[in-house]
Amino acid sequence: MRIIYLVFSEMLQKNLKEHRLAKHLSQKELADRSGISLRTIQRVEKNESPGSPYVIRTLCETLGIETYGLLQHTDNQEPGASPEAIVESVSPNSYLKYLNFSSLSMLLFPFLNLVVVTGTYLYLKKRFVIPNDRTTAQKMLSFQILWSVITLISLIFTPLIDYWFLHIGEVLEIPLFIWVYLVLLFSNLLITLTVAARLNMGKDPIPYIPNII
Repeated sequence: MRIIYLVFSEMLQKNLKEHRLAKHLSQKELADRSGISLRTIQRVEKNESPGSPYVIRTLCETLGIETYGLLQHTDNQEPGASPEAIVESVSPNSYLKYLNFSSLSMLLFPFLNLVVVTGTYLYLKKRFVIPNDRTTAQKMLSFQILWSVITLISLIFTPLIDYWFLHIGEVLEIPLFIWVYLVLLFSNLLITLTVAARLNMGKDPIPYIPNII
């Protein structure tokens, strides 16, 4: 606990204020935007409190910075202490990464991603304590639902459209609907990898998908 207090209290006092001023925000404006009380922000900046993991992550999200933007290695850290271990509880939500990569189950069996992602979401639902994390998780599940519906419709109507209008299947060794499925599968895989990259960069991982949950 002493290590955590040293790291948080001595880094947050300086770095939080610098990031706040860089955004041209007063303490009250930051409090209004983040939902963190003005008194808590004042205590952190005055080095009276290290701030809880929830407070730190919420302030980082509000200021648009990564957690490591506030928590940087300093000489005050005790020898042998691991910075990764110290900030583990406030680093970007790893549960979102688990949920995101659970969609790769579609590579094992068609539409298995819908079952696995739904089950993973329900299992991890209570762990998404930050509103932004909860919304992101819901949008991840929403995407898999929408993708599954679009894919199913495509697989049903592609053979009909080909039979009535295109006649492409007559010259292909592999049925046209399989090619369509492979294209949709690749698009899902590409979006999954993109979301993973945006999570690592601390950006909104899936801003372009509606939340239908």
